[in-house]
Amino acid sequence: MSAIVLFVELEIAPGRRDEFVARARRHRENVLKNEPDCDRFDVSVPDDTENIVRLYEVYADQAALDHHMGTPYMAAYREDTGGMVANRALSKAVLQNE
Repeated sequence: MSAIVLFVELEIAPGRRDEFVARARRHRENVLKNEPDCDRFDVSVPDDTENIVRLYEVYADQAALDHHMGTPYMAAYREDTGGMVANRALSKAVLQNE
């Protein structure tokens, strides 16, 4: 069983980063509270740009990621933030720590 890592870089519409980060933090709380197979979910912002947000997520396996993507709160998060996101780049990897 291999852990799955998602690294998501989001370009946020001008002037909306704080609003997006607040919503992403609420989403993070939902995920960590309701998904025991989510091992990590971090929200970060680089200190050299004003419109980028990065998410780093680790799931126990593909089934855990599939479950995450199908949750009602994931759909709500995507709906709530859709107008805030100008561009999304997602990279998926297999964790190699073990």
